[in-house]
Amino acid sequence: MSKSIPYTSLEESQPSDFLVHISYECILQERAREFDSYIYEIACSIVYPATTGHLSLRITGANSYRRSNIKEVPVTYHERGATTYVELFEDEQLEVRIITLNGIYSKAIYVARKQELCEQYARQLTSNLHKMKCS
Repeated sequence: MSKSIPYTSLEESQPSDFLVHISYECILQERAREFDSYIYEIACSIVYPATTGHLSLRITGANSYRRSNIKEVPVTYHERGATTYVELFEDEQLEVRIITLNGIYSKAIYVARKQELCEQYARQLTSNLHKMKCS
């Protein structure tokens, strides 16, 4: 039975009410005989006031600030926020940024490492990470 997210009036809520729900699983992918790597398949749901702000998701490599390998992640918007599906490789990062029209800036960075997706940094966002399985 799936768990539903309780409805709240996000336009009146505080920035700490921005929620990032992430479900993920690791898939072992063999690239060469001696080198195995994991792909992290991630389903992400973000609850934020979609009508009063801007959402940006992107993938970066570890320590890749201002490098050209940044990839923007497309999202599907809905009444309560946005959802997306993304694949990360080992040591890549998923960055979630929300900027509201009144200037509130929220950000979270998640890093894929050792078969886990971990929150590395969060500013005015609450994260809920759920590991589904590893194959």
